[in-house]
Amino acid sequence: MGAEYRIDPEAGEWRIVAPERAARPSDIAGGGETECPFDPGHEHMTMPEVLRVPAGRSEPWRVRVVPNRYPVLAATGDWPAATGLHEVVIESPNHDGELRDATAGETLEVLTAMRERCRAIRDGRRPAAIVVFRNHGAAAGTSLRHPHSQIVALDQAPPGLVARWDRVREFHERTGRRLHDDQAARERAEQVRVVHDGDGLLVYQPRAAAVGHETVLLPDDDAAGLADASDEALKTMAGMLPAVASALAAVRDDPAYNLVVHAGPATDPDAARWYRWHIGLYPRVGRRAGLEIATGLGVNPAVPEQTAPVLRAALRSARRAPSSSVPPAPR
Repeated sequence: MGAEYRIDPEAGEWRIVAPERAARPSDIAGGGETECPFDPGHEHMTMPEVLRVPAGRSEPWRVRVVPNRYPVLAATGDWPAATGLHEVVIESPNHDGELRDATAGETLEVLTAMRERCRAIRDGRRPAAIVVFRNHGAAAGTSLRHPHSQIVALDQAPPGLVARWDRVREFHERTGRRLHDDQAARERAEQVRVVHDGDGLLVYQPRAAAVGHETVLLPDDDAAGLADASDEALKTMAGMLPAVASALAAVRDDPAYNLVVHAGPATDPDAARWYRWHIGLYPRVGRRAGLEIATGLGVNPAVPEQTAPVLRAALRSARRAPSSSVPPAPR
């Protein structure tokens, strides 16, 4: 049996049943994995790479992108088969590397590789959605500690994602403005939830944050998705992401977290008119309880107006640490 969609008849929500995922290796919490497939010298343990940085073989790799050996999606099939592509971005040859310790230059190479793969997938497969995400820590869903992110291209966009797009699109149709522009203007006017504002990047904790210390990084970029992100936006994001991760680790004792690159529909040529790509960081600092499960109503005991100043202070300290210069992003 391959991956397939199953729909909850009461909630209308889609689930993916993906039996191949059960076989994926783990070195987290006693998973027993003795050899990491992402370590240098173990390239034979992964699928053949689809992107390598640097491209040639004359020097060791710094970033590799490979198809996921245990994909959450099937490559082909008819409904209800859950089809698409699932790739892994191996961010560093360093098995014990951490995003919070990465240099701006290293982070830029990772973001640029993600952009290249998003473009190639969009133009080659024409999926409904491309989701880029990173899981840090066992509670966030990671199974291998070696630093890596994932790219999932969905041939069918699930209702939850479509609903998000519809709300943002409807706002533009009703007002002529982009929702993310209005959100940025509000945060800049009120200031209380702003963590950083400068160099073409706004970092803030949303007023209706779903979890404690949920943090948004919104670049001053008109692209709807990572595939069309500008060089300048990637450069700015690369300079800030490690510092935000370091600040978060300082104020919450290195919590597990999910990092998500939010984007509009992958193949909608007009998406940039109403959607702006951004990154959300979601610490796993609490657990869903009965009310959340029964109603879908999130309960966040942390007040963003109180947590944002704490993260802002920690970010200032993190940014004082030495960092490497940022090379221009290759296109």
